[in-house]
Amino acid sequence: MDQEAKQPEAELCRNWAEIIQAFDSFPPPRLSLEVVGEVSRGTWIFRGLKSADYDLEPSIERAIKPRDRWAALEPLLLDEFTSKAGLYKSAYDLPPVGWKLSWLALMQHYGVPTRLLDFTYSPYLALYFALRSRTEEEKSLPLSVWAIDGVAVMQEAWRISREADSEEGDASVSHRVGLASKDLATDRDALQSDRQHQEKVISKALAATGTRRNRFNQGGFVTLALPSIQNLRLSNQQGVFLFNGAEGLTFKRSLFRMMVTQERTWCRLFQIPSSELSEIEGRLFQMNIHDLALFPDMEGLAGFINQEIRLHWLAES
Repeated sequence: MDQEAKQPEAELCRNWAEIIQAFDSFPPPRLSLEVVGEVSRGTWIFRGLKSADYDLEPSIERAIKPRDRWAALEPLLLDEFTSKAGLYKSAYDLPPVGWKLSWLALMQHYGVPTRLLDFTYSPYLALYFALRSRTEEEKSLPLSVWAIDGVAVMQEAWRISREADSEEGDASVSHRVGLASKDLATDRDALQSDRQHQEKVISKALAATGTRRNRFNQGGFVTLALPSIQNLRLSNQQGVFLFNGAEGLTFKRSLFRMMVTQERTWCRLFQIPSSELSEIEGRLFQMNIHDLALFPDMEGLAGFINQEIRLHWLAES
């Protein structure tokens, strides 16, 4: 049986002070260029869940049973959406044909199930999404926030993608790793090479076939992705996606199987009791984390006013 990384034990954050201490232990995202022309990154990403009973599960897995059969549904949904989207939006507002990641992101935006799993670069935003719009049943349960080392995930994904290239005999693929400074005329070239390499990895993962598909299904494959065309919500929410390239595995199994050889801590899990969420929402509001900031439209305005009623105007009643 294929091995998988072990899920981390949940770290309990019992109050706002402990949340601050936990979240501020993560370094902010960084990007720098090393002397040899390598691009160095540091990126933790976060996802909040409305209940600690919920798991890392994309919407397409929730829409179909068994969950690992999601790959059969995706092309049907994608064809249906792309063939009819032009009836409701101008062609100028739609991604070009063939931009699969951008189409999946647009589908996700409008509520169509996809393999994309939303994350954010801010743990505080992730916490807000976890406590926002909870059902009465969810309000009685603790919520959770996942933290994942995005760079560690990307490194493993690039390694597996290189192995798949070798197995396919694809000598045309130029890999960023190991480029000497003389090979790159400027820092701009280094950053451009890094970006183009990630785009190739994503493109091949979204349409994996043959040897690559088998390699992903065996060892798992998950990587970070941002569409070339974003919407205002995704931008305001500091959003980023993880997506699964292993069509025979669920997202979580694919991720934890891929990361089994990772020696350093690459993920953490925080649990927060429901008894503290009223104060936490008020604290986040003070940090300008609320519906109007994250949903810059009429829905966000309505949500913002409802928050004001709940947090301020009726606070003394």
